[in-house]
Amino acid sequence: MWSVVIPVKRLPEAKSRLAPLVGEHRAALALAFASDTVAAASASPLVAAVFAVTDDEEVARQLRGLGARILPEGPGGGGNGSGSGGLNGAVEAGRLHAHADAPNRRVAALTSDLPGLRTADLTNALLAVPEGRAFVADAPGSGTTLLLSDAAGRLDPRFGPNSRYAHEASGARLLEGVGQSLRRDVDTVTDLAEVVRLGVGRHTAAALSRIPHRWQRQPETEMGTGARTERFQPLYPGAMQGTVRIFDPATRGGSVLLDDGTEVAYDADAFDAGGLRLARPGQRVALRMDDAGRITALTLSTLPLPS
Repeated sequence: MWSVVIPVKRLPEAKSRLAPLVGEHRAALALAFASDTVAAASASPLVAAVFAVTDDEEVARQLRGLGARILPEGPGGGGNGSGSGGLNGAVEAGRLHAHADAPNRRVAALTSDLPGLRTADLTNALLAVPEGRAFVADAPGSGTTLLLSDAAGRLDPRFGPNSRYAHEASGARLLEGVGQSLRRDVDTVTDLAEVVRLGVGRHTAAALSRIPHRWQRQPETEMGTGARTERFQPLYPGAMQGTVRIFDPATRGGSVLLDDGTEVAYDADAFDAGGLRLARPGQRVALRMDDAGRITALTLSTLPLPS
C-alpha cells in the first residue's frame, strides 16, 4: 500500500502561464486540477491515504472534502515555491508526515496538475514499481509527474526544471509504458488543449464550462474512476463554427452566433481574410478567434480557414 503526497500551490500564484487563455478563471481551474488529481489518486485500491501539502485555505477546504489529509507548508513556504523549502521542501514535509503515520507504506509524490488522471494509470504505475526509487516523466519528457520511494520510504525529490534528468542522476529509475493520463500535467495553453482532448475529470469539466466561449462540449466519456464526465474541445486559439447573424455588404462586417448562442462581432479584416464575397444570415461558417475572443478570419464551414 501507498501514501500519496500532493503539494498544491496557493491559488493566486498557480498556473500563471494559463492566464492568456483563461484570465480570471485561472485560480478556479488550478483548484479543479488539484481536485481531479486527488479524486483519482484516492480511488486507487493501492492508495491508503492522500496528503495534500498546502497553506491555501480554499484548497485545503476543497481537498479535505475529497478525503485528503491536509498538511501545512510550514515556515519554508514549500507548496508555492516562494520559500526556502520550495516544491521539494513541501514534498519532503509530506513524506515525513506520511512515513510517521504509517512506516510500513511506501510514499509517492504526485504533482497536483493532472486533471485527466485516470485511476487505473496510477494504479498500474504503483504495481510496476521496483524495490528502489522510480519516477514517471511528463509528456514532453524533461519533467516529472510521479516520484516513488524505495522500500524504506526514501524519496529524495528533485522536482524543478529538467527534473527527469535530476531524478535519473540521483539513482531513480524511469518507469516506461505508463498511461498517458499520468504524464499529462498542465503548465501551458498547449498542455491544456492536449489534456482536454484526452478527457478531464468532473471538477475540471465543471470549471471549463464556466469559462465563456472557450470550450466546446463533446460526448461524455468514462474516466478511470468510473465517474461520468465530458470531453471538451478547445476553441481559443484556433478554429470553431457558428452561424451568420448579420452581414453588412457596405462595411463587410457583422456578427456570428456561436453554437452556445453567444453573439460575436467580426470586422472587414476578418471577413476579407476568409476570401468570401458575401455572407447570408443563417449561413454556417468556420471561424478563428484569438486569445482575446476576437474573430480573425471566417469562411464557409465547408472550406478550410486560411493558415
